[in-house]
Amino acid sequence: MEKLTELNKDEISQVSGALWANALGALAGGIGGFYGAIIGGGRSATFSSIATGTLAGMGAGALSPVKGFSSLATSVGGGLISGAITSMASEVEDLMTTDE
Repeated sequence: MEKLTELNKDEISQVSGALWANALGALAGGIGGFYGAIIGGGRSATFSSIATGTLAGMGAGALSPVKGFSSLATSVGGGLISGAITSMASEVEDLMTTDE
C-alpha cells in the first residue's frame, strides 16, 4: 500500500479549480432544464414540471459540466428555432387568411 502524502499549495490550487467548473455546469444545466421544461410543456407547463426540470438539469450539470452547457445550448437553441418556426407559420397563416 502506498503512503499518503499531503498536497503542497501549488498542487491544491491546481485541483481546487474543478469546483468552479461543477458550479458553472450546475448553473448552465439548471437554465437548460428550466427552458427545456417550458419549451416541452408549452402553455400547460406547471410550476412543478419547471422546478423538476431545473433541479434535474442542475444535478446533471454539477456531475458533468460539459453536459450542463450542452443542455443549455440545446434548450436555448431549440427554443429559438421553434419560436422562429412558430412565428413564420403564424405569418404564413395570416397571409393565407387575408387572401381569401
